[in-house]
Amino acid sequence: MKTLSLFLVRFLLFFFAFGVSLYALQYLNFRPDVLVLQSKTADLLAQWPWRIGFYGHIIGGILALSLGPFQFLRKFRTKNIPLHRLFGKVYVFAILIGSVCAFYAALYANEGIVAQTGFACLAIAWFYTTLRAYQAIRQGDLDGHKRWMVRSYACTMAAITLRIWLPLGTVGFGISFPTMYRTVAWLCWVPNLLAAEWLIFRKKFEL
Repeated sequence: MKTLSLFLVRFLLFFFAFGVSLYALQYLNFRPDVLVLQSKTADLLAQWPWRIGFYGHIIGGILALSLGPFQFLRKFRTKNIPLHRLFGKVYVFAILIGSVCAFYAALYANEGIVAQTGFACLAIAWFYTTLRAYQAIRQGDLDGHKRWMVRSYACTMAAITLRIWLPLGTVGFGISFPTMYRTVAWLCWVPNLLAAEWLIFRKKFEL
């Protein structure tokens, strides 16, 4: 039963991580009529700083979301240490760049200051948790590294939980899109970090 549960957790993690990553790849055709870009003004879409911020956070998020699950697989890590380290370096670099870009893009998020603040705080938490994970491993603090990596990936998974909460609220419960979008700017990551703290308390660092 325990083996089946672990397999299910692994399957769901990879399914959602790669599913959302593939979904986000649609943005990389750089067309202005794709998904959320349709709600942006032509003036904003034409601003190169915003474009760098938006696409930088998309690319960084795709890389981090796709690589993250491998880092928690004990067998993969122990049998492929050089690859684990390479994935880790790419993961950290992707987030340190992607989070800065995400912070800038958050300042232009739809639905006003509540959503903008929520996404900006997520970008800060994403940067901080990842930086602490990197600092811990550089200092040889393996336990600290594991704890901060759990928190870091919890922030990365906001890309997944946002896409679960938003349709659940609007379609499932009939909440208006503006209200749900303002809510999900916080709901997509704060519960994730609370869940991460529970996993850390239970010492559940690996799959």
